[in-house]
Amino acid sequence: MKVRLCGAGAVGLTVAHKLKDVSDFRIIASGERLERYKRNGFLFNGKKEELSLISPDDADKADLLIVAVKNFHLSKALEEIAPFVSEDTLILSLLNGIDAERVISERFGAANVLYSFITDLSATHEGNSTVCFSDGGIIIFGEKNNSISERVKKIAGLFDEAGQRYRIPADIMHEKWWKFTLNCCFNTLSATIGANYMAMSENAHLVRAVRMIANEILSVAKAEGVSLSHDDVDAVIKMVLSHHDKGKTSMLQDVEAGRMTENDYFLGTLSRLGRMHGILTPCSDLAYNLLEARRHTLAVH
Repeated sequence: MKVRLCGAGAVGLTVAHKLKDVSDFRIIASGERLERYKRNGFLFNGKKEELSLISPDDADKADLLIVAVKNFHLSKALEEIAPFVSEDTLILSLLNGIDAERVISERFGAANVLYSFITDLSATHEGNSTVCFSDGGIIIFGEKNNSISERVKKIAGLFDEAGQRYRIPADIMHEKWWKFTLNCCFNTLSATIGANYMAMSENAHLVRAVRMIANEILSVAKAEGVSLSHDDVDAVIKMVLSHHDKGKTSMLQDVEAGRMTENDYFLGTLSRLGRMHGILTPCSDLAYNLLEARRHTLAVH
């Protein structure tokens, strides 16, 4: 299978590590980034990772395109992957949040898009080096209508061969909102208080704050027609607190590096949806603004 990846951060390189030996696998890059990748290469868990590169100028039509960038880089990524897309290309987005598939479908058509995300991934990324503390994360994916189509089976076969953990859920939109809950709560709060997974694992105050935000998410999800429950929130908390390691959420890594964050795509999105449905989200609004306040403080000092 001809697999092309856009995005060589912690998520992208972790997935690349699994898929590179069982497919025709290349990383899409252009301009300065392409030259930097050629010059520096990639490290995964301290070892050199042999990965082939391809530029949009040399594009071929991919069987599977994996998009693993941050939301604020999605528009640029869509331009880079466009030459690789045919009517038969499957696009798997591993972006956080609940809006990426809509954006990709508007650009290439809904028929090309599978709904997906990655979870249970504890990793750090700095420069050209990724360190993964978990077994490659779990890719949750499926058709929007939840059918077990032939193309879903095809991707499952690829992941089986690669040893990439995955799950095909009964309700993909429920699962995306489940991950959205994780992102809104733990990514934002970990970045605000500067806590890695080990620091979060025994922090009762953090868990109480997570539940306050999660209660607002449950209300907004219900208004959106998604049935999240307190059991779902318990499962989010259990999974995150099971990581007793020095891994960090992607948002904490972004704050520490002085990069943009996905705050607008997490709690910002929740607040906007809340206003649309007439639902108050005071805890989420406070958490959103506290993170922005921390970013501003770090930027001016």
